[in-house]
Formats: sequence, C-alpha cells, structure tokens
Amino acid sequence: MAAGFGDIPLGLSSQILNLAGVLTRKLPLKVPRYQRPYTWTEREVRQLIEDLRRAYKRGSVFYFIGQIVLVKNDGRLEISDGQQRLATLTMIMAYVRDRLPGRAKQFQTLIMDGDNPRLLLREDDAGFYRGYVQEPGQMKAMARHVETGIDSKDLLANAARTIETELRDIDDRELDSFMSYVARACTVNVVDADERGCAQTVFNTLNMRGSPLSGADLIKSDLIENSKLSNTEADAAARKWEQIENMFERADFAHFLHMMPFLLTGERLLSPGDLATFRGAVDRAGGVRTFLFDHLPRYAQALRAIFAGSIDVGAASAEVNRRVRLMKQVERWDWAPCAIAFLAEHSGEHERVRRFFQALDRFTFACELSVVDDRLQEGRYARAVKNTGDDKMLYGHKGALELTDNEQMKFIDMLNKSRRRDRSRRLLLMRLEAAMPNGSILQMTSDATVEHILPKAGGAAWDMLFADKAMRAEAANLLGNLTLLTEAQNTACGAKGYAEKRKIFFNTPNAPIHALTRDLVGIEDWTMRAIEERHERLVRILCEDWGLIRDSSSQAA
Repeated sequence: MAAGFGDIPLGLSSQILNLAGVLTRKLPLKVPRYQRPYTWTEREVRQLIEDLRRAYKRGSVFYFIGQIVLVKNDGRLEISDGQQRLATLTMIMAYVRDRLPGRAKQFQTLIMDGDNPRLLLREDDAGFYRGYVQEPGQMKAMARHVETGIDSKDLLANAARTIETELRDIDDRELDSFMSYVARACTVNVVDADERGCAQTVFNTLNMRGSPLSGADLIKSDLIENSKLSNTEADAAARKWEQIENMFERADFAHFLHMMPFLLTGERLLSPGDLATFRGAVDRAGGVRTFLFDHLPRYAQALRAIFAGSIDVGAASAEVNRRVRLMKQVERWDWAPCAIAFLAEHSGEHERVRRFFQALDRFTFACELSVVDDRLQEGRYARAVKNTGDDKMLYGHKGALELTDNEQMKFIDMLNKSRRRDRSRRLLLMRLEAAMPNGSILQMTSDATVEHILPKAGGAAWDMLFADKAMRAEAANLLGNLTLLTEAQNTACGAKGYAEKRKIFFNTPNAPIHALTRDLVGIEDWTMRAIEERHERLVRILCEDWGLIRDSSSQAA
C-alpha cells in the first residue's frame, strides 16, 4: 500500500542520532558478508581523531560525521554504509575503556550489550575484533599485534596503533571528557531501510548524486554572482566554466574543484561546499578574475592531459606519461595537485618536467608504501605545490619531494622484504613490470594476478626442495619469487612443480607474456639461489627507475 501525501515513505525512515544512540539501538549492528572488509589506513583514522579533537576544543555543540545506511534483516541492522566510521569509533572507545578503569563500565555498555557485541564485523574479522576490541583489556595487545598478511586484520591492528599514538599524550581527565563528548556530540544521520535494494538506492544517491555536484554549483554561483563582475565578465566566466566542466565527467570535475584550494594555497578543502575556504584560497591567489580566466583554464588543461595520458614534453613524453599512468593506480591521488601545478607552469621545460615526474613518482610510491610518515605527507605535497618553480625547495636538502637518508634506506629495505599484503604486492609488481625493458603498463583492472612460483602453502615437491618452513614462507613472498599471470594461468599453476609451471607461463594460447615472466626464460631450476639472484636484479631495476640508487650506467637526474 502506498503512503499518503505528506506521510513518510513506506520502508524508509531517517533520524539524527548521536554515537551513543546509534550503538545502543535495540537491534545489533552487523556488517554483512557482501560488504568490503575494514579498509581504513593510518591516515583516515588519524584524520577522524583530529577532526573530533578540533570540534571538542572549539566546544562545538555537535560534530556531524555524515550518514549511515542500515537495513533490517533477521533481527539485526545490516550496515550498508558506515562500517569504517563505526568500527573506528568503537576502537577509540575501547582504547579509552582500557586506559580508564574507573570509567570502563560506562564505555563498555556502548561496546557490548551484556554478552552480545553491539557491532558485528564480517564473519572473517568478527572473532578478531571481538577478542581484541570488544573484550576489555586487549587494545594494547592489538596495537602490538604481529602482521598476519590478511589486510583487514592488519589494518585493524594498525588502527589500534594509530589511536594509541594520537591519544596517549592526553591526560586521563581530559581523555574522559573528550570521549564523553564523542559519545554525546558525534552526530549521524541514520537512514533505516526495510530492504537491501532500498538501502542501496539511498547509498548510491547520497554518494553519487549529492554533495559533489551541489558543491560545484554553489562554488560557481558564489564566484560568478557575488564577485562584482560586470555583466559581460559574468557571461564570459559562465561560458568558460561550462566549457571546462564539459571537459570532464561530472564527478571528476567536482573532485577537481575540491582540490583547487590545495592547488592555489596548499590549504585543504574540508567539504565540497566549504565556500569560505574556497573563496579565501581564490582571494589569496589573485582574486576571482585571475582564478576564472587564468588558473581554472590552465589547471583544467593540465588535468585533462593527465587523464588522457597525453602530456606533451617532447622526448620526455613517453617516460612522463608512463609514470603518471602508474601513479594513477595508487589509492589516493594526493600527487595530482603537484602534477597539475607543475604542468600548468612548466610544461615547456621538458627536462625539468622529466626530473619532476621522476621525483613525484618516487615520492608517491614512498607514501603509498608507508615509507614516508603519514603525518608529514600532506605538508610535503603542499610545499611541492607552492614551490614548483624552485628546484632547491623541491629536491635540495629537506626538499619537499626529496627522500631523507632514513626514508631512502627504509624504501630500499622495504623492497627487500617479503610482500604479504595483496594490493601493495600487486601494485609493486605492476610498477616493476613497467620499469623493465619492454615492460607492459598495466592497471589495477587488468587481468594480471600475482603468481608465487614457490607456492605460499608449499606442496609435496616444494617442501622437499625448501625444507625449512620459515625460510620457505619468507622466500615465497619475495619479489624474486613473483610474476604476473592471467587469472586462468594462475589457477592452472596451483602448486605444480616449476617445470610444469613454465609450460603454463610460456605456452598458454592468447595469454600475454609480461617482462616479469620473460625474465624467467633462462632460469631452468627454481632454487633459493635463483630466487635471491632474481630478487636482487628486480629490486635494482626499480631503484634505478626511481633514482633511489645510481651507478655508472645510471645517470638519473
């Protein structure tokens, strides 16, 4: 039966609740198995804590963290959107519970309803989360948990370490007051749906049709209508804006505007509709006319070249576009404002562009692979944006894009260690493939999977060749033991012996043979020595391409 005029739509409701109200609802919250696992890194966890701390110190009546979408199913509320925030906030609460025994009972009631968890993660992670977060006294152990090789569990443990680092210097009294503020003032718009399909529609609408587009419209209106432009200038500005907007997909244009204050001043825009920050950046960078008729068009052209892989810098074009295409595979595009700013100013200086993009490529992957302290990354990117014309500020001592001696050593050390996390391992192999002679430039969407030549789980024949179990496990995850195959090839290889695998590598019809696999042609037997020699060779290729090390045959700038 349809709802009447003026009634709330059947099967859907919405209400504003604080964190305590969300966690203490009558039905427990559950992450369904079809949802992705916990994915937040140190950066997202730290940003949430910093934002909450700023709101607390300002004495804000509330701090709004957005919407969560829930669907009723089998006596529980499935989380269609909001898992990362709720899981992280619960961990923050668990840290405070363990540190303040006198307040443990009050905070634990928000974590557990008697013997039942108020938040249930996916089945693969629920036990881990229950044992370390929801059971009292285990957060310190979680923060020191050894790497498991399972991304979701390792990220949960990393989140516990970040929480401890960010909150340990706050005295107990203030910490109690802060956590009470979070429970009371951290505010959420809770959307309840009776069906998954309805919840998905709400989720898509909130995330695809909402703030990015309206934020772009608000910015356009403010700049053109409230800047004392003449009618002729306003008409010209509107036409220019529309021409630029039509160069991109709507979501891409919204993201482009979102990064604009960072491009202009190094200041981060907190939300797509943050007009005050946006307008302030425009004013400090020369004003509305300069922005509309100079900055916006030039930066848009640079971004378009980045998207299209068509950066034209003469003889350096192929190298620069290769590096950009690979940087586009990292999860966060923090590098993009630097690339846009440099191209907008210096695209005609071909050798400078080549040097800049080698440094930016190196720094981007150093950030992605956690070589550079996450807390320093944004500031260094901001310095690079501000100093695109000053090579000393970019590459000199303490230059924005120059790795410190410790970072360089850490980077090389990281390359020499086993790679256990699936995404970073695959990303690094793709980056290595592109650096090899006649290598392919792959994307995360390519049919290219990581093959462990010595299988991670071993096998009867492999266990005889590599009898030491610990050494076998370590060797299996070294770069020297890895290559890239199609998914079908990978499945066919299984735990077969090396001779059988070689037939699959080189004789599978219609399957590409990447440079990483061609590198195996001359290796007849797969031994520990073969792995180590190949590993050393592959690491050197990466280091030389990034300019991490130089020898007489490498003249990287």
